[in-house]
Amino acid sequence: MSSSAQEIKAGELPKVFSDTSLISSYGSAGAGNKALTAYSDLMEGSPVTKLAEKIGEIVTKLADADPQRLAKKPTWVERFTGKTVETHVRYQVARKQLDELLVQAEGIAQRVRDTLTALEALLANHREEVERLTAHIQAGRDYLNENPDAGKPAQGSLEFDNPRERFARKLANLATLLASHEMSVTQMKLTRAQAVDMLDRFNETGSVLVPVWRQHTLALLTSKSMNPAMVAEATKAHQALMRSLAQSMDGLDK
Repeated sequence: MSSSAQEIKAGELPKVFSDTSLISSYGSAGAGNKALTAYSDLMEGSPVTKLAEKIGEIVTKLADADPQRLAKKPTWVERFTGKTVETHVRYQVARKQLDELLVQAEGIAQRVRDTLTALEALLANHREEVERLTAHIQAGRDYLNENPDAGKPAQGSLEFDNPRERFARKLANLATLLASHEMSVTQMKLTRAQAVDMLDRFNETGSVLVPVWRQHTLALLTSKSMNPAMVAEATKAHQALMRSLAQSMDGLDK
C-alpha cells in the first residue's frame, strides 16, 4: 500500500467516521471531471482526423499531377485539338493546387502539435487523479477490514442511518469512477500514439519527399523536351510521395 493511502487511513478516515456527513465528499476532491471536460474540448474539431482528411485530399489531387500524363505521346487528334496543351495546363493547375493543399496540411499539423502538448499535460493530471482515487479506495477498504465495527449502529439502538454501508457504497462508486478514468487514460494514450505517428510520417514527407517532388515537377514544367530519364525521376518522386502520404493515414485504421 502506498504511503498516501496510509496517510489517508491514519488521518482522514477517523475524521470521516467521527463526522459521518463527510462520507459523501470522501475521495471526491479531485479534478477528474474537469480533466474529462478538457479532453472533450481538446478533441472537438479532431485535428488528427482533419490532418488525415487533408492528406487524403492531397493523395487524390496527386493523381492529377502524375508525370506520366505529360509523358504520354499524344495522338494526331490530340495534337490537332490542342489536347496536349490542355494536359500541360491541367498539370500546372494540379501542381499549384497541391502546393496550396500542402501548406494547409502544415497548418493543421501545427494544430496537432499543439494538441499533443495539451494532451501530455492532461495525461499527467489524469494519472495523478488515478493515483489519488486508488489511494482513497485502498485506504477505505483497509480501514473497514481493520475496524469491523466502524460505522455500525449500536445494537438495539433506533438508528435509521448505517454509515458503514454508506461508506461501502461510496467506495464502490469511487471504484467505478477509477475504471472510467483508466479507460480515459488508455484512450488518451491511443490518441497521442496516433498523432505522434502521423506527425512523424508527415514531417518526414514534408522535409524530404515534398522538396524532391517539387524539384522534379518544376523541371518537367520548364523543360522544352520530355527527356525519358527526367520523366522517370519525376514519376519516382511522385509515387514515393503518394506512398508516404497514404502511409501517414494508416495509423488511424489500426
